Amino acid sequence: MKALGKGSLASIVRTGLVWAWYGLWVLAGLWVLAAIGYGAILVLIANGMMDPALLEGGDGNLAVGSGSGNFHVTYDQPGGGTWPIAVPGLLIAAVAIIGSLIIVWRLRKLFDSFSSGEPFQRENAQHLRVIWITMLAIEIARYLLMALTGVLVATFGEPNLETTFSFAIDISTWGSILILIVLAEVFREGARLKEEQELTI
Repeated sequence: MKALGKGSLASIVRTGLVWAWYGLWVLAGLWVLAAIGYGAILVLIANGMMDPALLEGGDGNLAVGSGSGNFHVTYDQPGGGTWPIAVPGLLIAAVAIIGSLIIVWRLRKLFDSFSSGEPFQRENAQHLRVIWITMLAIEIARYLLMALTGVLVATFGEPNLETTFSFAIDISTWGSILILIVLAEVFREGARLKEEQELTI
C-alpha cells in the first residue's frame, strides 16, 4: 500500500483521526458533566444536605432531601475527592482534552494534504509548529498543576489519603517535541524548495 495519496496509508490514518476527534468531544462532554456534578456535590455539602465524608473518605451516610422522603446511601470510600485534589485533577484533565483537540485537529489538516499527495506545503510546517507548542504547553501545565496540588494538600490537608506526588520527566514526550521541532523546519524548507522549483519552471 502506498504511503501518500488517495487510498493510501495516510488516508487510513486520517479516518482514524476523524474518529479520535469525535471521541475527544465525547470526553469533553463527560468532563463538563463531571465538573457540574462535582460542583453540585460541593454545594449540597456546604448546605448540610450531604455528609462531607463522601469526599473525605471513610464510612458515611449520604442523605439527599429532608423529612420522610430522604434518600440514603451508606458508603465506605478511600477519600481523595476533596477540592484540593479534585479541582487540580479536573484542570489537568481539561488541559489534556483541549490540547488533544488542538493536536488532533492539526493532524487532520496535515493528513488531508498527505492524502492529496501534496505533503510539502507551507501550512504543514505551521501545523507541526502548533502541535509541538501545544505539547509543550500541556507538559508545562501538568507540572504547574501538580505543584499546585501539592501546595493545596500541604496547606489544607487531605484526610485519609496517602499521596506521593511525582514530578518525573517524561522523556518520550520531550523527545517527541524535539522531533516535531525538527520536522516542522524540514517541512518549511521543503515547502520553500518546492515553491522555488515551481517559480523556476
